[in-house]
Amino acid sequence: MSSESRRVLLLLPHLEVGGADKFNLDLAQQLARRGWRLTIALTLPGAHPWRAHFEAVTPDIVPLHPRVAPAKQSIFLRDLVGSRGIDTIIVSHSEAGYALLPYLRLHSPGLAVLDYLHIEELHWRDGGYPRLSLDAAHWLDMSVVSSEHLRGWMLARGADPARVAVCTTNIDTVEWDPAQFDRGVLRRDLGVAPDESLVLYPARLVPQKQPRLLADVARELARRRLRFTLLVAGDGPDRGWLESFVRSEGLAGQVRLLGAVGVERVRELMAAADIFLLPSQHEGISLALYEAMAMGLASVAADVGGQRELLIPECGVLVGRGPGERQAYVAALERLLSESELRARMGAMARRRVADHFRLDQMGERMAVLVGQAHVLASTSPRTASEEEAAAGVAQAVALARELERARRLWGYDGAERPGSGVLVLRALKRALQPAYRWALARDQRVIRLAVGARNALVRLLYRGQD
Repeated sequence: MSSESRRVLLLLPHLEVGGADKFNLDLAQQLARRGWRLTIALTLPGAHPWRAHFEAVTPDIVPLHPRVAPAKQSIFLRDLVGSRGIDTIIVSHSEAGYALLPYLRLHSPGLAVLDYLHIEELHWRDGGYPRLSLDAAHWLDMSVVSSEHLRGWMLARGADPARVAVCTTNIDTVEWDPAQFDRGVLRRDLGVAPDESLVLYPARLVPQKQPRLLADVARELARRRLRFTLLVAGDGPDRGWLESFVRSEGLAGQVRLLGAVGVERVRELMAAADIFLLPSQHEGISLALYEAMAMGLASVAADVGGQRELLIPECGVLVGRGPGERQAYVAALERLLSESELRARMGAMARRRVADHFRLDQMGERMAVLVGQAHVLASTSPRTASEEEAAAGVAQAVALARELERARRLWGYDGAERPGSGVLVLRALKRALQPAYRWALARDQRVIRLAVGARNALVRLLYRGQD
């Protein structure tokens, strides 16, 4: 089959709002523009709020839950591959998708199978999805990763260098272009004076994005009597704490909490801003960093994951994790707040760098090339699976689906059922322990692994005998 007529199955967990799903949408659009026909199978239940965006690319979207019983999902996918004439499978962040690969290998020979990976997560399964990818390498023709950093992480853990390739996520530099906006009007609407520095932090208020570090940095900058406004565009479990901090520290005149905002509003805020700030604990390469650089902002971000592959010193400042982290963010921001010409140069260079090297069409072309390479590998050194491996994978996928259903009933994801008293007690316990969970997440990942293990044991105990 020629590359112009590829038929691709995207195995995705869901169609949620977030960076990974935005990449999936961008990928689907890029492949469709090349004439490839796409089918999307969703391996997790959910409302799929971005479904309409994906349906604009392909109407062939199949949620497995609750349509297909867990024990029948392997057969359903096998038949889907056959009926659609699928020749390529791309898995992205789907645990069930990895589990079902040996079954699909056994019953649908000749496929090229790839996965796409954004970030290693050491607090989950000793590496997160990249670890699942390594465990499933026997059934993958190629793994595509978002950064050289992640490729190095996988090679250090035994991955075959010939089968791990980098394709950065990239950005649409036409859509993300400050020239489309009247900066003066946007700043007037925000009540920001022309000579006042505007700092933007667009992120979920969760420990990974370090909003408490952000608060400490803002307090220190205010103490130094620097003139700035900090916009916090995001929501999450730390919002209440951050609101209290801003009030108690007298920062309400300089720190504004906007809550969750849509993509269009984020673009407007970036067009109005001077500096982008994201002090994350960990990232692959943040999508928001691509967006900020495309919008011509000087950036101050965490030196984690592959971010130094995008943000070079001419475009902004990277801050390493460690004891001096807070002081380093304060120093970097103080300099940029004080030197308008420097941040303007950095912003212009950032826009130029993204437009030259990290455009969305370049990502699409790179992925098309890598799919072609995967087909060559599938032909010259095919991956195979035994009956035993296929059966084990199906059993694992069924177990995952049942565990998910237990968790849904335990934590009441949809509120459709009346929980028993034991469930209510456990929910209350979960709420009570959330502050300790956030504290541990910021400090010691071993505690998190123990907590997750204890939670899973409680789920199994509560629902034993109900499968």
